[in-house]
Amino acid sequence: MRQPTISKYLFPLLCLVLALCHWPGINAQDDSNEALLKKLQNASTKEQVQIYNKLSKSHIYSDPQRAIKYAEQALQVASRIDDKRGKAEAYNNLGMGYYFTNDYERLLESYRKSLLEYRLIGDNQSMSTLSSTYFRLSQSEKALKNYKRSLNLYITEKNWKKIAETYKNMADVYKNIADYSQALAYYEKALEMVEEEEGDDAKSEVIRLLDQIGQIWFYQKEYDTALIYFTRMQQMLEERGDRQNVSILLSNIANAYFFKGDLEQAHEYYQDALKMQIEQNGHWEAAMSLMRIGMIEAQRENYRKAINSYNKSVKLAKVADANDLLRDNYLVLSEAYEALGNYQKAYEYRILHSDLSEAMVMEENITNFVDALALQALEEKQRENEILQTKNKNYLLELEKENLIKWRLSFGFTIIITSILVFIIYYRYYLKGQENKNLEQRIAEALKKQEEQQQIIMHQSSLTSLGELAAGIAHEINQPVQNISLSAESIKYELMEEQADKAFLNKSVNEIFEDIVRVRQIVDHIRIFSSGQKDEVEEEFDVSECVRAATSMIGSQYANHHISLTTKLSGDLPCVLGNPHKLEQVIHNLLSNAKDAVEERKQQEPELKMQVGIETYYENENVYLCIRDNGVGISHNRKTDIFLPFVTSKQLGKGTGLGLSISYSLIKEMRGRIEVESEPGKGTAMVVILPLADNL
Repeated sequence: MRQPTISKYLFPLLCLVLALCHWPGINAQDDSNEALLKKLQNASTKEQVQIYNKLSKSHIYSDPQRAIKYAEQALQVASRIDDKRGKAEAYNNLGMGYYFTNDYERLLESYRKSLLEYRLIGDNQSMSTLSSTYFRLSQSEKALKNYKRSLNLYITEKNWKKIAETYKNMADVYKNIADYSQALAYYEKALEMVEEEEGDDAKSEVIRLLDQIGQIWFYQKEYDTALIYFTRMQQMLEERGDRQNVSILLSNIANAYFFKGDLEQAHEYYQDALKMQIEQNGHWEAAMSLMRIGMIEAQRENYRKAINSYNKSVKLAKVADANDLLRDNYLVLSEAYEALGNYQKAYEYRILHSDLSEAMVMEENITNFVDALALQALEEKQRENEILQTKNKNYLLELEKENLIKWRLSFGFTIIITSILVFIIYYRYYLKGQENKNLEQRIAEALKKQEEQQQIIMHQSSLTSLGELAAGIAHEINQPVQNISLSAESIKYELMEEQADKAFLNKSVNEIFEDIVRVRQIVDHIRIFSSGQKDEVEEEFDVSECVRAATSMIGSQYANHHISLTTKLSGDLPCVLGNPHKLEQVIHNLLSNAKDAVEERKQQEPELKMQVGIETYYENENVYLCIRDNGVGISHNRKTDIFLPFVTSKQLGKGTGLGLSISYSLIKEMRGRIEVESEPGKGTAMVVILPLADNL
């Protein structure tokens, strides 16, 4: 259901309708004015401005001169305390007063000053209201006067068909200016008279009136009452086989359930409406249904489904050239991405929404204001032509000269106003561009800082992994050192003999050199692992070799903890592209988590044989690395957040919660992914999947 744009101009136009219809509420208004005057005696300066403006509005239609007087008093007080909003409202009230006193020059001047004050406080909505109010006042006022004259004539003639038609037309005008109570009264009168008629034309008119009444109850948030009229209308449309209007009505019913809060019913009706709208190529209606379906999914926290529905709505809105739907979709897309934590996407859609909203507001302001000036100029010219026809030739020449001067002044004033508006629009876009550049620079700096912090965290994680491997490394180095010590001692005792065995000495020296090479290899591997993880290092390597290097460092640690570590490594794996040292760090992190998991289960089940297995293989154009353990496993509700930073199930002081988060980031840098297979109490399998180097 499209909301009427006139609804935001409710207050001034509703006041106009009240005055034109001479409601009995005038007495209540007088009582309200007396209360305001009493309140004025003890009011603060700022409250005086508000009270004078309220008094001015209440007298605009009944006593324009008094309204002008109160507006001038409000303007005087507001100027003294520099209350910009108060001045803007006072100038607006002055313009309305001058309108009803036919002083169009002061009207334009007052509206110009009001527009300037609203612009200074950045109130775009009031600017739009001001421009549109002046444009619509004359049209609604004249239409109602003509309909009332016609109605009196038809009542005298007892022409009931014309009376019903006039009631309907008057209700349309009241609805257009958002006076829903009066519109409902006239629609109900028209419906009573049309229902007594027979024939297809009468049924069509009944359907239209039911639709209008239902929409008004919807605008007043009386959704249950609106559904009564919509349901009755649906029965009549289905009896006639009017599928096109049924699809539109289903959207209206869905909207009522949506705003009522019954999301299940709303979703069902939106889906039914969408099917029919797609069949009928109703792009605007289908876009609206998709957006509403997305909003329902968002309220259910199904943000991925919501985003999918919003994107479909955006495509259809562009086809239908519906900027209002496009703008609304940008806003809800921003909210959905923000809920998912994708703040970059949320920011991009928020900018799109802001730019489109500002463009639409500015376009509407300029169009309405220019149309208002054009309408005024046309009416003045028509009045002048009527006067010219009754005057002699000489008087006509003088009048034409005066009109020409007025026209030049009016045209010049219009050019000035248009130039000012164009300059303001350009300047606002210039400021917005500068603002966007500054924001982009700040975002770039923040991203750079975040990247540097991420590098520090990763390096610290590498050092943490080294610390965890310290026990195994000590064992690996201790064995060759012990061999060197024994060989050196044997050489010492052999040299003390009178005839040393040279063959034995050579063999002992060779064993010492072999053990020194072993120690050097261990030290080199540690140095490379801790310092060789720079971002720029990217080469083709064998995943199985990384596994061998990692297990050589951690194997002794597993043996010391009585954990069985088995490997099943493919010998002919295709190469992958990335940083082998970072993959080795990932393997260390996953093996460390597996060790903690099996030890935790061992505490619960003392008879458990702790087992961890590593397997590499090639499948479906990818290289797979699987580390499987028989530990405690991961609960189903934790699988979605184990890769988040600082999320850990370990005891305080035993883990930072960064291992899996950093591992996920490192594998993502290599264009790969990590999948989790786990069952509580039975074990976990962490599967690293990397693309082939030839496919990148």
